[in-house]
Amino acid sequence: MSSSPVEVTRTGASTFTATNDRGGTVEIAAGGMPDAFTPGELLLAAIAGCAQLTGQNLLVRRLGDEAPITARAERTVSDQDPATFESVGVSFEVDLSGIVDESERTKLVEAVQRAIGRHCTVSRSVERGTPITFTLPG
Repeated sequence: MSSSPVEVTRTGASTFTATNDRGGTVEIAAGGMPDAFTPGELLLAAIAGCAQLTGQNLLVRRLGDEAPITARAERTVSDQDPATFESVGVSFEVDLSGIVDESERTKLVEAVQRAIGRHCTVSRSVERGTPITFTLPG
């Protein structure tokens, strides 16, 4: 399996820049810093973005290329462990009113949910609890 490495470089006090090998960048910082995402917000963005990428073909095929679609990810935090997401919910904002037949609308929603459940690598990895290792020079 190939790797898609991401590097995160410290750029200042609690500020970092993440880069990928295609030249993409994103700013990461502690909460409250302008123009940056916290690591938790990036995880939410990854989950919502993956759901969007996975479900868009089915939605666009039915609604058209110009259909506005937004995925919003929100999390709840555990009172016992505020450093852990207790749950994540992703909701889609998309106008399905043009699909008059309720059974057709239901079939589309179920197909999108199935596709995300089978093919969204981020949500599948989070749900399964992917092992993570940390290495520092010794």
